Amino acid sequence: MNNPKAVDIYTANGYLSKTINIAYTFDAPKEGAWGHTLQAADFKLIKDAGFTAVRLPIQWISRMNTEPPYNIDPLFLGRIDWAIAEALKNHLAIILDNHLDAQLMKAPATHRERFLSLWKQLSTRYQHRSQQVMFEVMAEPRGQLDAVWNEYFKEALAVIRETNPSRPVIVGPPFYNLVYHLADLKLPLDSYLIFTFHYYDPIQFTMQGETWFPSAKPEWVGTKWQGTEAEKNAINYTMDMVSDWANKNHRPVFLGEFGAGDHADSTSRALYFSYIRQQAEAHHFSWGIFNFAVDFSIYDQATKTWHQTLLKALIPAGSR
Repeated sequence: MNNPKAVDIYTANGYLSKTINIAYTFDAPKEGAWGHTLQAADFKLIKDAGFTAVRLPIQWISRMNTEPPYNIDPLFLGRIDWAIAEALKNHLAIILDNHLDAQLMKAPATHRERFLSLWKQLSTRYQHRSQQVMFEVMAEPRGQLDAVWNEYFKEALAVIRETNPSRPVIVGPPFYNLVYHLADLKLPLDSYLIFTFHYYDPIQFTMQGETWFPSAKPEWVGTKWQGTEAEKNAINYTMDMVSDWANKNHRPVFLGEFGAGDHADSTSRALYFSYIRQQAEAHHFSWGIFNFAVDFSIYDQATKTWHQTLLKALIPAGSR
C-alpha cells in the first residue's frame, strides 16, 4: 500500500527540475581516481547556484563482493549516507544512479543475482528516506543487456517495491538511454516511475576532443553550435517525440544527461545548453546537466568558480 503522505510522481519529478550530475566521482572505481572528491561544500555551492537536485552516478560493482550475497562495502555505504544527508540538508533531491557495470552489460544472466542484490540492499537501507531520494536502476543499459532490459528492470522494480512502495524510480530505454529506442521500452504498471533519456546530439560538437569516445575523430575539434534553424529543429524533433510518448503513456520525463565537453568553445556550449534547457522546460521535463567538475564541467575546481556563461545559460538571473 502506498504511503498516504507520498507526493505524486509529477510532483516528485519537479524536485529534479534543475539537476546537476556529479560524475567522475563515485562512478570512478575509487573516489578521487578520476579527478574529483566530493566535499560538503559542493552541495552548498550547487544549491546556492540555483540547482534543485544532484544526480550521483555510482559504480556500485567496484564496491560489492564478487560472491553471494554480494554485500556492498559498509564503509562506502556510509559515504553514500553522508552524501544523502548533505544533499537533504541543503534542500537538494538526490538520485542514486547505478552506473558503469560492464559485466552486467556483457553477460546479464551471469550477473543477474548481483544486480538484484544491489537493489535489495539499497531498498532496505533507504526505505525510510523521503521521496527526495530517488533510485535509477541502471544508467545507459547497452550490449547484451538491451535484449533483456525490460525483464531485468521489472525484476529490480519488484525488489524495490517490497520495501519502497512510493520511491521515485528512474528508467530509460536500452541502447544508452537514447530516444531512438523508445519503442523497445515496456514499462510495468507503476505509479512512481520517471522516464529518462540522455541527449548529446550532435556528437561532432559535444564529443569533440574526447579521446575516450569510441567514434571521436580529430577533425571534430573546432565544431561549433550556433543555434541555426537546422540545429534547433534537430533538438525540437527529439523533444517533441519524447513529449508525445510521455503524454500517451502518462509518464513524467527527466532529461537525465545533456552537455558538451570542455574542448568545445564556451560560447557554443552556452548557446547549446540554453536552447536545450528552454526546450526541456517548455515540454515540462526536468533536466540534469552533465557535469559538475573535471570534464564537461560547469565548475572550475582550480579557481573554485562557476563558468558563469554556462551557469547563466542553465539558470538565468532571476530564475533561482
